[in-house]
Amino acid sequence: MTTIDELIERAKKAQAVLEKFSQEQVDAIIKELARVVHDNAQELAELAVQETQMGNVEDKTLKNLNKSELICADLENEKTVGVIKRDKERGIIEIAEPVGVVAAIIPCTNPTVTPMSNAMFAIKTRNPVIIAPHPRAKNITTKTVELMVAVAQKVGLPEFAIQVIENPSKEGTQELMHKVSVILATGGPGMVKAAYSSGSPSFGVGAGNVPAVIHSSADIPQAVSDIIKSKIFDNGLICSSEQAVIVPLDISDKVWDEFKRQGGYIVSIPEKKRLRYAMFTDDEHVVPNVIGQSVDVIATVAGIELPPEAGIKLFVVPSEGVGDGCPFSSEKMSPVLALFITKDFNESLKVAKKVLAYRGMGHTASIHCEDEDVALQYAMEMKTSRIIVNQPSALSSGGSRQNSLTPSTTLGCGTWGGNITSDNISAKHLLNIKRLAFKLDKQKDTSKVFETV
Repeated sequence: MTTIDELIERAKKAQAVLEKFSQEQVDAIIKELARVVHDNAQELAELAVQETQMGNVEDKTLKNLNKSELICADLENEKTVGVIKRDKERGIIEIAEPVGVVAAIIPCTNPTVTPMSNAMFAIKTRNPVIIAPHPRAKNITTKTVELMVAVAQKVGLPEFAIQVIENPSKEGTQELMHKVSVILATGGPGMVKAAYSSGSPSFGVGAGNVPAVIHSSADIPQAVSDIIKSKIFDNGLICSSEQAVIVPLDISDKVWDEFKRQGGYIVSIPEKKRLRYAMFTDDEHVVPNVIGQSVDVIATVAGIELPPEAGIKLFVVPSEGVGDGCPFSSEKMSPVLALFITKDFNESLKVAKKVLAYRGMGHTASIHCEDEDVALQYAMEMKTSRIIVNQPSALSSGGSRQNSLTPSTTLGCGTWGGNITSDNISAKHLLNIKRLAFKLDKQKDTSKVFETV
């Protein structure tokens, strides 16, 4: 078995080759990395579901197709080699350099697209990458890496530029993180904290607990459709999927009716108790056997009988409290959605902030409205890095064809979420930028800066 030290030594040899590559060479390689995931989208999705027992094949296939296209298109014209910017007015020339060996920590919830995107970001910037799979998804992540390496070597990928830990473990991943130049840490809070404690520069993510406010001005059928589409995607595994819908009283009846019409199952008080005991541990964390499961599986586990003819897509849980003692107000990683009814929009803002403060600071918030000023007010109040307007949050926060957010699977949550950046992580984060500073033709005049206007 290859040791961590051997992986790093090999990566450094690959880096010596990569550093000499042109923009055209790295661009050709990353296109093939994306293409092979795109061309094998369904097979990889099937293997992922088979191994992890989470999510569903249809949505994982769609994610493989969409993310490979979106990330490839986003990186296509980005300069990452040599001179990347000339500012004649300021007398500055920016020169891009690699950062060194990258460790990419991969979650079991996204075992194909995250290694693809992280490898693309690394190779685009002439950095070797060592991929650390989650033990629960080691086979599918390794398969993805093997496919990428095989096709990329045909267009010049250096040997050992992309490697994978063969037998991943917590100890091996921690050793890797201590010995690399930079870490891309996509996963749970414990792993991200370990990355930040490793002594290596790290780009981590935070936990998501997304509030979705439906404003009185919203197109209610469309809002409910977007929320359901997002919440049930890959059986609720996406960290930016809506966890709590917050609705003012004046439109609450219409929203209730719309959820019922579109496949939401409104749980009764006894059913809510059964669902709670089936879904949460004593310390109010989601039990593993419901994570990423369908509504039918969760109903069986909870002992809830669903109408067979109704086409139920998700559980909608009437809720009031937020925080400890109210586990439905937290991230559920399943097609289960809390619904809060408030007096008005101002109270909706207060509930949304409470939801974020309970295990979701910095990640994402969502709003449905037809008034830009309302959306702006919401954004000013929410301590999140992304505020998604009139879109399915899970399908939009990591970049999509209907917005201009940077396509990524690693979403920074800023200092609110204990992260170094609030960006969607991309290739630019794996560059050292040198700035060549020329003497200006005319010296800056700062003599009047303190004069009273």
